[in-house]
Amino acid sequence: MNDPNIPAAAAPVPRPDEGPVPGARWGVVATMDEPAPLAAAWVAHHLTIGASEVHVVFDRPNPEAEALLAGIPGVILRRSGDDGWERGWKQKRPARHQGRQKYNATKALADTKCDWIIHCDADEYVRLARPLDWELAKTGAGKAWLRLEVEERVWLDPAMGGDIFQGAFRTRWDMFDLMAVGLYGPERAAYLNRGVSGHVAGKPCVRAGCGHVIGVHYPISHWDATQSDLPYRSSYNATLMHFDGMTRLHYILKMLRRGSIQVKGKPVPYADSRTRQFMAAAARAGDPAALADLWWQVQGISAEEAAQLTELEVLRRPSVEIVAETRALFGDRVDLSPAAFDRALIAHEVAHLAEFAELWGFDPEPLVSSA
Repeated sequence: MNDPNIPAAAAPVPRPDEGPVPGARWGVVATMDEPAPLAAAWVAHHLTIGASEVHVVFDRPNPEAEALLAGIPGVILRRSGDDGWERGWKQKRPARHQGRQKYNATKALADTKCDWIIHCDADEYVRLARPLDWELAKTGAGKAWLRLEVEERVWLDPAMGGDIFQGAFRTRWDMFDLMAVGLYGPERAAYLNRGVSGHVAGKPCVRAGCGHVIGVHYPISHWDATQSDLPYRSSYNATLMHFDGMTRLHYILKMLRRGSIQVKGKPVPYADSRTRQFMAAAARAGDPAALADLWWQVQGISAEEAAQLTELEVLRRPSVEIVAETRALFGDRVDLSPAAFDRALIAHEVAHLAEFAELWGFDPEPLVSSA
């Protein structure tokens, strides 16, 4: 089943062996509202794998992250709206974060010195089979963008020992509707969309210099277009590792933020499976044990389930070197253990935590990792 907003992609083209080709410069952009350690890891990873520009746009001031990232070659730091939203409708801050992401990514695409820009989030990391510049240089002028398919992290250990990038990765499962209930049971299957808990739409790598607008999942030819109207194909070299919640607490806070919008009566445009997660988190917000169980139902898999998904070729175990990449750039200034990340998250989310305590009596402490 295809996303109705994205036309069917051409079949992946095998990499031809035609000798050396000059590489194309590429960059990444993300609008971030995350603790400093996650911003540092995102920057370190993408610089390591070959990005020439790494655009970090803070959706609200983050002095700790800004100080940590300042002065790193190739890193471009901005604050959301620091240009007065001059290119936007009525020059006003978009109310939805998706609108701000669209604005910030489009500004990066317009301003870049690179040939291509990838738009993704702070919890999404490009994974390459080969250097991306080669594939981009080989992409004909008829293609405006490449689609990066999603690999979504799942947890194999509820104790969360190790680092925030551990686990395996589920991919889109075309037989999900026929087989998922047998594997997961009806309640857990209802939280998933074609095998993943987040999105299956992927993220775009967009050709610069053409005046395009970058949406959350695909570019469009002009600001008011509502569907993808630009030619593309799926990348045969790059995928996107999506960590839909870096820890148990991170996932729960993400769901409660969406659930709080529902409580305030504002509709949220998400798939039914995602909305079920938001509402389940809101309904259990005063019960830490029930929240921990929800996290594991959605994002955890047993050894037996992992074996079955591997046999079905929808579970991957790539080598993830993000912690080492971050250490190489920042030394011991960044701690990517689950316990340290949760503490940084609590410090970062003071306002939301106060709101959730008042709304539901939510207490984050029982959900903080001990490792």
